[in-house]
Amino acid sequence: MEIEAKFSIPDARAARQLQALDALGAFTLVAPRILKMRDTFFDTPARDLRRARHVLRVRRRSDGKQFVTLKAPTQKSGAVFRRPETEVEIYFARSPKQLTRALLPMRIAKLVAPLGGDARLYPLFSITQTRQVRALKNGRRVIGEWSVDRVTFRAGARRRVFYELEIELKRTGTEKELAASIAALQKIMQLEPQRRGKFERALEFYEMQK
Repeated sequence: MEIEAKFSIPDARAARQLQALDALGAFTLVAPRILKMRDTFFDTPARDLRRARHVLRVRRRSDGKQFVTLKAPTQKSGAVFRRPETEVEIYFARSPKQLTRALLPMRIAKLVAPLGGDARLYPLFSITQTRQVRALKNGRRVIGEWSVDRVTFRAGARRRVFYELEIELKRTGTEKELAASIAALQKIMQLEPQRRGKFERALEFYEMQK
């Protein structure tokens, strides 16, 4: 189960202020690392995954790692998103132009099969992100992952850039600690909860092209 809080960051200046923080109340933020990511989303020609409210993503990161992720329907409460998520590290020599069950990790393929059968999956669109990622700690224990993202949607001459903060709860953290970190954040900077996932907003952006 993925549990994370999402917030809209109004502009680049606010993003830099968040990147410069070293603490949220009693919680500390460790030294950052920067990752560039390209996320490509896949579905069947009949859009079976979308109808089932599932999202399949292939992520390629600047550190050389690649992941296939299947996200199930989301439950939302304020800024907090909860959803079953299955993620497996994988390697593709180049960005796949299509995915079959044989190309998917077995754990993912078993979950996709009831949704789309043996249908091939094709890219819908890609988005790019530059992410400053840091561990969020309570004492010596890592309770979450703090990410400040610069996200870009691009379609022909059209381009949209925005900033977003995510605080993802780790298995070693509790929802009470997540709530406390959110409360501490809001004392530093009043941010609006982001109530829609990046996939939903990207889908809307790219469908405007049609």
